[in-house]
Amino acid sequence: MNRRSAHSALLALLSEALMGPARAQGRAFPHQTVKVIVPFAPGGGADVPMRLLADRLREIWGTPIVLDNRPGANTMIAAQAALGAPRNGHTLLVTTSLTFQLPYLLQGLKLDPSKELTPICPITMEQLVVLTPEASPIRSLKDAVSVARTDPRRIAFGSLGNGSTSNLVQAEMSRQLGVELIHVPYRGSAPVVQAMLGGEIGLALVNYGTAKPHIAAGKLRPIAVTGARRSPFLPDVPTLSESGVVGFESSAWIGMFAPAGVPAPVIQQVSEDVRSALRSPDIIQRYADFGQIAAQMKPDEFRALVDSDVEKSGKMIRAAGIKLDS
Repeated sequence: MNRRSAHSALLALLSEALMGPARAQGRAFPHQTVKVIVPFAPGGGADVPMRLLADRLREIWGTPIVLDNRPGANTMIAAQAALGAPRNGHTLLVTTSLTFQLPYLLQGLKLDPSKELTPICPITMEQLVVLTPEASPIRSLKDAVSVARTDPRRIAFGSLGNGSTSNLVQAEMSRQLGVELIHVPYRGSAPVVQAMLGGEIGLALVNYGTAKPHIAAGKLRPIAVTGARRSPFLPDVPTLSESGVVGFESSAWIGMFAPAGVPAPVIQQVSEDVRSALRSPDIIQRYADFGQIAAQMKPDEFRALVDSDVEKSGKMIRAAGIKLDS
């Protein structure tokens, strides 16, 4: 290669390297690194779907995306970190409904998530599944009621922790069906599944993705799902409402939020870009592998869903008298 050709090649490489930043600078958002704070450890909770989404958003935005995992304090460490950042949209929070239930679960909470966090869009929607061990005689919630009435100690119900959706399901099943289901909290879906496989509990509510291989292997039996309709992944399994327990017609969600005060055009831009990324066939398929559906909901639609879920769960929490220590 002669000197002129080498010079031309170098200019081409430099031009290509600068294209990403140039594209980012030409947009209203983003124009710098975007930090996404996640209140769960790597590999858990909202972390996995957000990592898949981040790969696609890097291509759309042409800027780096950093995931900042801050587990602990029932998602409050992550929420407070997000609220302490500049209100320009470059620091976002990805969390679950637990963050918005905390005012009902913790006394003296100074943070009001419904006022201080702005919904952008859900990332995934999923239906949770009620399980029993394969060896259990329970094949429906009706069977569970019969067993609980004859020997309540046989029905230990494993949940994802105090105040979790699975705890609310356990409390509402006990109340609505008129039986005692002993609550046994665990720290996440994987420990619940292992406890069930080990014979420690007779009922549990977990996300389908964690239970999927054990259901396929015939070791765990699904007997009901949350949601307004039957799950596309478990079409033969009735919903909780079909089984006599109402109030869980909404699907569980993992959503993206910004601190209140971020300009509305930025909220709209992030929402549009995330929804565009979620239409990627690869993301749709990979979420489906986990039993999740890539969501498509605008900010106002998501706010209505969050507000509705908070109102319903708040009533259930008060009725059950559920409280968290910290």
